[in-house]
Amino acid sequence: MDDNILIIDDEVVPPQDKQQEGWKVMIVDDEPEVHRITKLTLNKFEFDGRPLTFLDAYSATEAKVLLLAHPDVALLLLDVVMETDDAGLEVVRFTREECHNKLVRIVLRTGQPGQAPEDDVVNNYDINDYKDKTELTSQKLRTLLRASLRSYRDICALENHRHGLEKVIQASKGIFDKLALRQFVEGAQTQLCTLLSLEESQIYNVRQATYELKDQMLVPLLSDKEPMRLHDAPTIFREAMARSANVYHGHEMVLYCQNRSHHLLFHIETHRPLSQMDTSLLSLFTENIIVALENIRLNELIADNEREIIYRIGELVESRSKESGLHVKRVALYTELFCQLLGMDEQQSELIKRASPLHDIGKVGIPDAILHKPGKLTPEEWEIMKTHAQLGHDMLCGSKLALFQIGATIAGNHHEKWNGSGYPQGLTGEAIPLVGRIVALADVFDALGSDRCYKQAWPLEQVIALINEERGQHFDPQLVDLMMSNLDDFLAIRAAYRDKFIGES
Repeated sequence: MDDNILIIDDEVVPPQDKQQEGWKVMIVDDEPEVHRITKLTLNKFEFDGRPLTFLDAYSATEAKVLLLAHPDVALLLLDVVMETDDAGLEVVRFTREECHNKLVRIVLRTGQPGQAPEDDVVNNYDINDYKDKTELTSQKLRTLLRASLRSYRDICALENHRHGLEKVIQASKGIFDKLALRQFVEGAQTQLCTLLSLEESQIYNVRQATYELKDQMLVPLLSDKEPMRLHDAPTIFREAMARSANVYHGHEMVLYCQNRSHHLLFHIETHRPLSQMDTSLLSLFTENIIVALENIRLNELIADNEREIIYRIGELVESRSKESGLHVKRVALYTELFCQLLGMDEQQSELIKRASPLHDIGKVGIPDAILHKPGKLTPEEWEIMKTHAQLGHDMLCGSKLALFQIGATIAGNHHEKWNGSGYPQGLTGEAIPLVGRIVALADVFDALGSDRCYKQAWPLEQVIALINEERGQHFDPQLVDLMMSNLDDFLAIRAAYRDKFIGES
């Protein structure tokens, strides 16, 4: 070997017996002496407080195997001419195109520049530097290492941030499609754990901050734990509340999210310290949580307004037909209870409950002379009265809103009977839409069991006897069984929303 290939310092320190894990530097050269001298020269070299870990390959084939096994190599010191005149260039191509490794810094070192002219190589191959071996004195080699590792470190940091931002974007998608607070919180918790690869987290929700903060209580939202007073909570909670900001303490953090309706504190403990990048990504994600939380608030406001309008419409219809205004509210709550007992999800149950007050909306099309007739209707009048079911369906079915579509189904089917003797279509059994069967039972149960200004409620025993008698005739047998098994819950709704008449206290 030519002694001028590499010039080293006069003072040579023997290599360490045991290398610490550090920046991975792969030496690819078919001359063992190049490996030995390179490692001796860089024996005590450190960058950013980390030493070097050397990997040795003596051919392009060995280099490819090592590159596949060590995708985190920081620097490739690569000879051009080995088993073939362009073996090193083949390693460059393999690294960039087959391994798709764009991070590793590649420095070509050649003792025969004529075999691979610098301009051609730099133009045609994705390398980071080109050095004649005779150039690389000890000092220049260390300078080359510092520049290459600095570049690798910064590129890795950028790549990590890019992946982190992609995670934040993906995580944000997972919460922006949540329309209910509980679903939103569950989604946010899942996305936070995914974002940081965490195992467990707890979420505390201080709802209606004006009132609950006055009582200094933190209410666990997704667990059965008892609420705790703020002054008894861990210091990190009190600090987050006092600062109205995220707090990061080593392995623990509290994300603070607030809008006009909700205070959310996400408490997470990790098995590793949070890095600066972690906290940056979490701060960004917190901003998205707050935006999503505001969307929840606006959605709740729209839902509340929509619910109020539907109830008012239902009450208007019922008052026109001399029924109690609270009838529609009770029917809605009975309907919701049925949905829950049938195992429907919260969103579907809520939608059906909100649509149920529209069950008799078709009565607005029935003449007053028939609707308000004090005596028994003639057969002709009864046929006109029965048209209210189809009228209600026709009023609502043209809407694109899911609420009105379900309302149309309820209005058109809540007078169908299990045995086919109902109207308007005479459907039987499960051919009757489930929402129609539910409201049919809820409506009759309430009508029979509630006082009216013109009649008294039936005794409970009489109501129960009739419903059981009509099991499999008028009513869906499964729904009757559910009601009988959970009768106390239905009666609790009736008691909570009992009609009051003029003169009652």
